Amino acid sequence: MKEVNHGPPRWALRFLAWFCPLWLYEGIEGDLLEQFEEDVRIAGIYKARQRLYWNVLRLFRPSIILRNRFSFSLQSIMIRNYVTVASRNIVKRKLYSFINATGLSIGIAFCILIYLFIEDERSFDTFHANGNAIYRMHSIMYAGNQGNGKEQSPYRKMSQMSLALAPTMKAEIPEVQYATHFCKSDAILRRDEKVFKEPIVYIDADFFRMFSFRLLEGNVEKMFSSKDEIVLTPAMAEKYFGASPALGQVLMMGNRSLTVTGIIEAPPANSSLQFQALLPIEGWGAYHQYNLDTWMNMGFATFVQLYPSASAAHLQASLDRLTQKYMKADLDQWRERDKVPEGEMPYRIGFAKLTGIHSMKDVSWDNVSDPQYAWILGGIAILIMLIACINYISLALTSSAKRRMEVGVRKVMGAYRKQLIYQFAFESVMLALLSLLIGFVLAALFLPAFNQFTGKAIALNTTNIFSLAGISLAIALVVGLLAGCYPALYLSGFRPVQVLRGTFTAKLSAGFSKPLIILQFVLSSFLIISSVIMYRQMQYITTKDLGYDQHQLVVIPTQAGWGERPERVVEQFRQQVEHIPSVVSVAGTDYPFAGDDGMIYGYQVNGENKATHGYTIDANYIKTLGIDIVMGRDFDAGTSSDSVQTIIVNEALVKDMKWTDPLHEHLNYHARNPEAIGSRVIGVVKDFHFLSLQESISPMFFTMDLNDGSLSNMLVRIKGEDLPATLEQLKRAFTAIAPDKPFEYSFLDENVARQYASFEHWMNIMALATGFAILISCLGLFGLSGINAVNRTREIGIRKVMGAEVSTIYMLLNRQFVMLSVIAFVMAIPLSWYSMQQWLNRFQFKIDISWYLFAGGMALALAAALVAVSYHSIKAAFANPAESLKYE
Repeated sequence: MKEVNHGPPRWALRFLAWFCPLWLYEGIEGDLLEQFEEDVRIAGIYKARQRLYWNVLRLFRPSIILRNRFSFSLQSIMIRNYVTVASRNIVKRKLYSFINATGLSIGIAFCILIYLFIEDERSFDTFHANGNAIYRMHSIMYAGNQGNGKEQSPYRKMSQMSLALAPTMKAEIPEVQYATHFCKSDAILRRDEKVFKEPIVYIDADFFRMFSFRLLEGNVEKMFSSKDEIVLTPAMAEKYFGASPALGQVLMMGNRSLTVTGIIEAPPANSSLQFQALLPIEGWGAYHQYNLDTWMNMGFATFVQLYPSASAAHLQASLDRLTQKYMKADLDQWRERDKVPEGEMPYRIGFAKLTGIHSMKDVSWDNVSDPQYAWILGGIAILIMLIACINYISLALTSSAKRRMEVGVRKVMGAYRKQLIYQFAFESVMLALLSLLIGFVLAALFLPAFNQFTGKAIALNTTNIFSLAGISLAIALVVGLLAGCYPALYLSGFRPVQVLRGTFTAKLSAGFSKPLIILQFVLSSFLIISSVIMYRQMQYITTKDLGYDQHQLVVIPTQAGWGERPERVVEQFRQQVEHIPSVVSVAGTDYPFAGDDGMIYGYQVNGENKATHGYTIDANYIKTLGIDIVMGRDFDAGTSSDSVQTIIVNEALVKDMKWTDPLHEHLNYHARNPEAIGSRVIGVVKDFHFLSLQESISPMFFTMDLNDGSLSNMLVRIKGEDLPATLEQLKRAFTAIAPDKPFEYSFLDENVARQYASFEHWMNIMALATGFAILISCLGLFGLSGINAVNRTREIGIRKVMGAEVSTIYMLLNRQFVMLSVIAFVMAIPLSWYSMQQWLNRFQFKIDISWYLFAGGMALALAAALVAVSYHSIKAAFANPAESLKYE
C-alpha cells in the first residue's frame, strides 16, 4: 500500500528556492512551514498542501524575483553561452544545418497546412450560436434493389422533405421552437439594364431567428411579412444598386416586383448553408395547397431548432407519430407496391445536428466532405514529421564524429555530461525554432496553391493565427527536444581520455538508422505508387470514349420557364444561328449530360420493381452528340406521333427488360395506369456514359414528350476556328430572341470534367504529400550515406591505393541503399495495392492495377534514392587516399 506523504510538498519548496534570493529564502520558508503546520491542524493535510502551493505561487512576483539578480545573471550568462556556441556550430556546419532546417521546415509547413485543412473541416457550421439545437431533417426511404445498384443498404437517405413538414412540426411537436425551409432555385433578376440569372433560396421568417447570419440592414421582427420581399448579401446589393442604398429598392423577377427589405452578411466559406438572395417560401411557385396536403411530394429541405430542454429521443418519437398520422395510407401502399419485408420501414423521417451535416456523405447536400480524408491527411502529416525527426537524428550522428574533440576538451575543462546534453539539446531546439519560422513562411507561400488543390478558401487571420502559432511552437519544441535527445546523449557520452589520446574510433553505428530509413521509404513508396495509380485513373477518366462526342459543344440555358414554351426558344435560336459558318447544329434537351440523373421513373414489370432515367430532347439531339443508333431510327421532327408516343432506349434498358425484339415493344414508364400499353420503342442507341464513370451504365430512354419535361438547355456544336468570335455571335443571336434574359454558356467537356473535381483535389493533395515525403526521405538517405562514408573512409583509401576505380567505389557505397530502397518498396506494394483497390472501387469503370505501375513507381523511388546518396559517394570516391588512410 502506497504511503501517504504527510510533509510539505517538496516541489513547491524547490520552486521557491529557484526564484527566491538566498538571503530571503530562510525566513520565507520558515513562515510557510509554520503556516503549513497550522493548516494541517485546522483543515487537514490535503488542504494544507494546496494552500502551500498557492502561497508559493503568490510569492512568484517581481518584487521578490528581481532581488535574485546574481542567480538570474548567472543563468543568463549560461543561456548566452548556449546561444553563442549553438549559433557558431549551426553556421560552421552550413550544409547539415541547411538540410536539417529544410527537412524540419517542410515537415512543419505540411503539418500547418493539414492542420488548417482539418480545422476548416471541423469548423463547419460551428459559428452559429444555436448550432447545437439546430437539426436538418432527412428522409430515410426503403429502396431495396431499385435504382442503379449504388446503395450498400436497402435504405437511401435524402435531404428533401415534404413541404408540410416544417409548419406541422412547429404546430404539433412541443420540442420544436423554430422551423424553416431552405430550398434552392434559380431566377432571373432584373433592374433596368442589369439582367442576371441568380441562385436564390426560399426560406421562412424563422430562418433569421435560428441562424447567426448577421442582418446588416432591416428588422428581423418584421422580416417577410409579405411574399414579395427579398434579402440580399452586400455583394448582390452592390451588383444591382452600386453604391446607392439598396433597402427599399425594387428588383424584378419575371412580372413580380420584389422589395429589398434586408441586407444580410454573406455566409462564410465554412457554412453548409450558402446563399446570395433570400426570398419567402410563400412566394415560390411550388408553394401551394396541393404540396401542403401531399406528404409524398418531397423536394423541400427543412431545418428546425429545438428548445434547450428538448430531447432528441422525444423528437424521434414525435416524428414517427407524425409519419403514422399523415402518411399511413401512403406507407401501406408503398409497402405493398415495393414488397417491403416485415420489420422494415418503407419510410422514416430522420434528423442530424447542423454541425454534423458537412461530414454526412450518405445524404445529398452541397459541399459534403468525407471525414476519412481528414484522418488520412492527419496520419500523413504525423508520419512526415516522424520522417523529419529521423532525418535530424541521422544527420546529427553523421557529423558527431567531428565534434569528439570539442566534447573531450569541454569535459577536461570541468563540464558535466548534463551541461553537454543541455548544450546539444539547445542547439536542436534553436534549429527547430529556425525551422518553425521557415515553415511558417513556406505555409503562407503554399497556402494559395493548397487552397486551389483542395478547393478551400482557408486564410490566415486573427482567428486562427494565435492558436496555430501556439500549436506550431509546441510542435517545434517537442520535435527539437525529441529529435535532439538521442544525438545529445550519444555525443555527451564520449570519453575524454580516449578522444584526446586519439584512440576513439570515428566509426558510427548506423544500425539505429537503417530500419527508420526503411520506414521512411515504405511511406514514400506507398505515396509514390498511390499517386501514380491515381494519376492513371484520372487520365483514364478524362480520355475514355464516353460514347458521344463531348468536345466543341456549347451548353446554353434557354432561360425559359415551364410556361414560356422553351421549345420555341430552341427553334428561334436555331434559325438565328443557321447562317453562322462555325455553327454545325443546335439541339434542345432538359438535362445536358454532365452527371445529371435526369428524371428517374419507377415502374413495375410482372411484379418486379424497375427504374430508368428519362431525358426529354428534340429531333436534333442524337445526331448533334454523335450517339450511335444500333437498331431502328432517330426521331423525326416532321412526324407528329414522335413527339408523344415514341421513345428511343439504350442497350442497358433492353437488357434490363429482357427484350429480344425491342422495336416491337412498348414501355409504360409513367406507371399512372398499369394497364396502359405505354410508349412505342422506335430505336436503340449504343450504351454511352450519360452519368459519371463512378456509375454503371443504367437503363435510360429519350422522349420528345414536352409534357414530361422542358427544353431548358441548348447544345450547340461548333467548329474550332475563332472561338471568341463564335461565342460573340451566339450571344447576339440569343439576345435577339430574348433581350430580357441573360446569356450564359459553358462547355460540355468542362462540365463532364467537373464531376471529378473532388478526386482531382484529393489527387493533388496526395501529389503534394508525395513530393514532401520524397524530399524529406531523400534527406534521410543523405544523412545515412554520410554515416556510411565516414565509417568506410579508411577502407575507401585502401581500395583506391590498390587500384579501385571511382565507379567501383561508387557502386560499393550505394549498394546497401539500393537494397534498402528495394526492401522498402516491396513492403509498400501490398499496402498501396490494397489502399488503391479500395479507392478504385468507387468507380464502375477503372484501370487495372498492372505491374508496370509498380515498376514505374519503383524506378522513381530508386532514382530519388540514388540522387540523395550520390553526394557522399562521389565525394568519398574522389577523396585523396593519403587523407583517407590517416583519418582514423
